Amino acid sequence: MRSTVLAFLLLSARGGVAALAAWLVCRALRRAHAPSRFLCWLWLAVGLRFVLPWGIPLKLPRPESAPLAAAADTVQELGELPLLPSAPAAAAAAAPLPWYARLTPWHALAAVWLVGVLVLAVRGGIGYLKLKRCVALACKTPDGCYGGACVPTPFTLGFVRPRVYLPDSLQGPARQAVLLHERTHIRRRDPLVKPLFYAFVCLHWFNPLAWLALCAFEHDMEAACDEAAVQGCTLAERSTYCESLLQFAMQGRPIRTPGSLAFGQGSVKERIVHLLHYRRLGAGALALCAVAVGVSVTACMVRPQVEASHAAPEPPAATAETAEPTPTPAPTETPAAMPAATLPTLSDAANSPRFVCPVKYKYISRFATENSHRGDDLCAAEGTEIYAAADGVVLAAQEHYSWGNFVEIDHGTDADGLRWVTLYAHMKSCAVVPGQSVTAGQVIGYVGSTGHTTGNACHFEMHVNGTLVEPRYFTAYRGSDAAELTQEKADEILVEAVRNASSDQVTAADGAAALSGVELFTLPVAPPPQVSGYDPENGHPGIDFAAEEGAEVYAVADGIVTTADYDAEKGNYVVLDHGGGLETEYQHLKSSLVSAGQSVVQSQVLGYVGSTGNSTGPHLHFEARQDSAPADLTGTALLAE
Repeated sequence: MRSTVLAFLLLSARGGVAALAAWLVCRALRRAHAPSRFLCWLWLAVGLRFVLPWGIPLKLPRPESAPLAAAADTVQELGELPLLPSAPAAAAAAAPLPWYARLTPWHALAAVWLVGVLVLAVRGGIGYLKLKRCVALACKTPDGCYGGACVPTPFTLGFVRPRVYLPDSLQGPARQAVLLHERTHIRRRDPLVKPLFYAFVCLHWFNPLAWLALCAFEHDMEAACDEAAVQGCTLAERSTYCESLLQFAMQGRPIRTPGSLAFGQGSVKERIVHLLHYRRLGAGALALCAVAVGVSVTACMVRPQVEASHAAPEPPAATAETAEPTPTPAPTETPAAMPAATLPTLSDAANSPRFVCPVKYKYISRFATENSHRGDDLCAAEGTEIYAAADGVVLAAQEHYSWGNFVEIDHGTDADGLRWVTLYAHMKSCAVVPGQSVTAGQVIGYVGSTGHTTGNACHFEMHVNGTLVEPRYFTAYRGSDAAELTQEKADEILVEAVRNASSDQVTAADGAAALSGVELFTLPVAPPPQVSGYDPENGHPGIDFAAEEGAEVYAVADGIVTTADYDAEKGNYVVLDHGGGLETEYQHLKSSLVSAGQSVVQSQVLGYVGSTGNSTGPHLHFEARQDSAPADLTGTALLAE
């Protein structure tokens, strides 16, 4: 949904730029006394720019600055997105979150936009029907118009077969001039064009430049018909026509429904001044104006495209450490020329192999850092194949509220006994299923923009024993996108990985109070956890695990659900009885998946991280109690820092 909203906003921005440029061009052409019908053509091109995502391609040189080039590529990719979201890919394994759990602020923005469109459409339709009902008793006159006491001012009403309505008081030369004005509208298909233009603007009701384009189009449309009505008239006849304009403009608020063209609408002062100074241009000046309008119309329909990045220098002969995948037609085949990459070795950084690059990317938007982005975004066109970085077994291939469609692969343990796992997110669709064995370079999915993302990219994460590491140290990225793995950096990662190897489980002998009935605990959220302290003396008898909203919450051991309820302080919470006087409690859940009396097993999903109750943000408040007394787990390996 985010990509669709951003693509539509980009379309609106392009239309707004075209409208602003057209407004400046029209001001200059009006000073040159260009025919108003020429300006109407220009505004029609602007209206099309608001609704047509494509256009005349215009190649622009690629910016030298890398950030500017990346921004240009992002804008170009957004412009290539379909404005209607594609059907979501079916989850390959676990059932997806309920629909309400997948709602995002982008869905709210789309809902607000849709409400605005419907309000304007209904308002326009009601106005048209009311006006049509008011003139239902009008009678046909000898000159082919419709009149009567119900017609207060001249106007044209209708779409396919429009009718001209004139008040009975309008007679003589003035009537003939006004009739010529209204028939010019009909001849030029204005009764149909104006509602279509209004519909385009309704789609972009939030863009003030769209309304500027509509007002300018109406002004020039009326001016063009005024010019046709006074063409060849003397100054006295023009004055009579201008008096008619002034007369019907002073009778009250003009009619402004999308399906009508009222004679007195628009700025009467500007129309009168324009008519009094109007003169026909010579052939040469007329040709220059036509050329200026033609160039402007062409410019409105141009779609700038940044030149593709230059191909990187041809790399040396591929090795098991540096080979990148060659696209394959079938998602289950492994390229014959692609040897499987071995796992990195942190104990020997100088000779450590690298994973193969999972995507033929255009650029990498950002690297993983400790406190912000967890991986690399490998930006590529939608549908680009995504490859397994090394041999392994698929742990997950499903939908996630933030990652979208994602695949997680377990690559086994390296020579140091460390387990390597990679994750590939925001896929358009997955090509593997959980439990499937894959080889390096095998297609596992396709680049998309599902989940929380601003464009088409593959979010690539790497974990060593649960420790998040930066893929650029271990992946065969091209050129400067890769980073040198020094022994100092490898030792730093190795220490953290070894520590995490003993932190994902806790036993009663780890230094905490004796927790009867349980010999082995697992983490209630996915590692590595970020925790805040246990402080029962100050009213905090538990531990807060920082986690993203919607993250799964697990049972730390087998037990029975004694409570699954809502509390104003705790929010949605679950209490488990593990026997022997031991209880654990999980608070502030977004939603729970269990009920009182239900038996659960260790690592079973109890619910999802949320911020319900007295909470300042998404997190899990976890408590353990032994014989109703708070149990301090901060000294155990479960929460080792």
